[in-house]
Amino acid sequence: MLVPVVVVVGGAWSYRWVDEDAFINFRVIRNVLDGYGPVFNVGERVDVSSDPLWVAVLAVIHAVTPFVSLEWTSVILGLVCTAGGFLAGGLAAVRLTAPRESGTLVPLGMVIASVVAGVWEFATSGLEMSLVFLWLGCSFLLLVRVEARRRRALPAAVVLGLGGLIRPELLLSATLLTGALVALVAAPGWAGGGRRLRRCITTVAAAAALPFFTVVLGAAYYAMLVPSTALAKDAGAAWWSQGFTYLWNLVDPYALWVPAALALPVVAVRALHWWKKGDRTGTLVLLAPLVVGVADLGYVVHLGGDYMHARLLLPALFACCLPVWATTDQLRSWAVVPVAGIAIWSIVCLGWLRFIPTTPHVIGLQTVFISNERNSWISASGRAHPVTAADYADALSGQAGAVLARTAQGVAPGDQRIVVITNPFAAVATTTVPARSDLPFRLAVNLPAIGVIGYLVGPKVYIFDSFSLANPIGSHTTVIHHARPGHEKLVGPAWMLGRFGVHGKTTLPDGPGVVPVAAARAGVGCPPLRDYLEAITAPWTLSRAWSNLLGSPGYTTFRFSADPVRATTQLCGPSKAP
Repeated sequence: MLVPVVVVVGGAWSYRWVDEDAFINFRVIRNVLDGYGPVFNVGERVDVSSDPLWVAVLAVIHAVTPFVSLEWTSVILGLVCTAGGFLAGGLAAVRLTAPRESGTLVPLGMVIASVVAGVWEFATSGLEMSLVFLWLGCSFLLLVRVEARRRRALPAAVVLGLGGLIRPELLLSATLLTGALVALVAAPGWAGGGRRLRRCITTVAAAAALPFFTVVLGAAYYAMLVPSTALAKDAGAAWWSQGFTYLWNLVDPYALWVPAALALPVVAVRALHWWKKGDRTGTLVLLAPLVVGVADLGYVVHLGGDYMHARLLLPALFACCLPVWATTDQLRSWAVVPVAGIAIWSIVCLGWLRFIPTTPHVIGLQTVFISNERNSWISASGRAHPVTAADYADALSGQAGAVLARTAQGVAPGDQRIVVITNPFAAVATTTVPARSDLPFRLAVNLPAIGVIGYLVGPKVYIFDSFSLANPIGSHTTVIHHARPGHEKLVGPAWMLGRFGVHGKTTLPDGPGVVPVAAARAGVGCPPLRDYLEAITAPWTLSRAWSNLLGSPGYTTFRFSADPVRATTQLCGPSKAP
């Protein structure tokens, strides 16, 4: 069991880095610890965290250990969670197999996952993937424990229900794992006592309690039923062709079809053998991670994948690897062939198989391609292991963050200014125009990359997210055509000027024209956009919380065009169009 743990931790350490997106969470954590609440922009309640449990754990640890930088805390926590996930997965295989088969266990699946460089890349990226590994491994171990003891399902149910709090799409995985647990609770021979129906209901309730409470609290606070990121990435849309491209982008570089073809008969023969012996519950637990992995893979492919190589498919890869193992007794039979094949592939993959991206000749903000984010930021920062914000100082985002921080410091207290970015690939200009808002910022700026810059500029700078992850206006716009996954809702600075600009003083020579700015100003003054902005900026009282809770379904589902002129017609009616 320790072999894959050592391999994956060693690989993760050699690939140590922190992704630019992780600094979005770091800005939220800093705002929480500084007393501003779980928000990205101070005074505006927008949920930018797709991984609330990861953010909460990081925040608690950093509050206890403030002498360690938040960036390095995330790296160390990532290593610990990854090791724990692989160890739990191996231990689950041992405990499930020991009463049923003899011989020493060979954890083939954990070996397969441990040698894939894409796994290493996101084990220490500052993002939540390491916690996903830990949750999946522990969930499998808990299912094995409940199946063996036939009691104490409620603690396991609470853990299984956490999936959606780690990543939104893992709600599907949590539901399937809870379904497997309910089947165990309902099976004959349960030692916990009580009626079957009651046991099943309490198990489901235990799994759903914390996620349900989180959704209700989020609706009362953020006036939304889902994170803003789910709207910005259009998480309910389908883009099958790009999804299969994204899947092949993971499978091909590492030749994953080889271990998949070799492992499938090992799992199938074991499941069939246990089933024929009448071991229904053992077979159920054995196949549960495989079902979870296939279902998660199907959703990611349906969604269109991601712009980062491998990232969204790693939960599926890890889950599908959990039920793959052999015993030394099996090596005396036909199983020696797939075991030897997987061993040879693992050595080759460990040493040589890597993803080398094909970069388009011309890259725009919405150019469709799948990148190796780690390599991109190594190149941009000039550091072999970009971890801290200081490591990003030489990248364009680090330089822009420093310039904007100085610009904000130069704004007189009580005054507000706006910087309009018209070319995100050039150095940041410091020309400002007047702003007026009830939000407590000194400077507002539109940016397509909000992580490192947002962390560097501090709470006095309002970040108008051009790709809408943290943008309460842009997240509600409609997608006209497919673009780079996760970057399809691009909104221009006219909306920022329309919301925060001073009438007659917001025109720039190379900025948006007078008409779109006037249209945006009219749009933010019409319901439901006006009501939603008020819901997330007004002081959070009990009455506001109740009002937000009741209004959250409508605030979550309303949509309008990203074009301010068209949006004004949709929001305000034809008579209000400029």
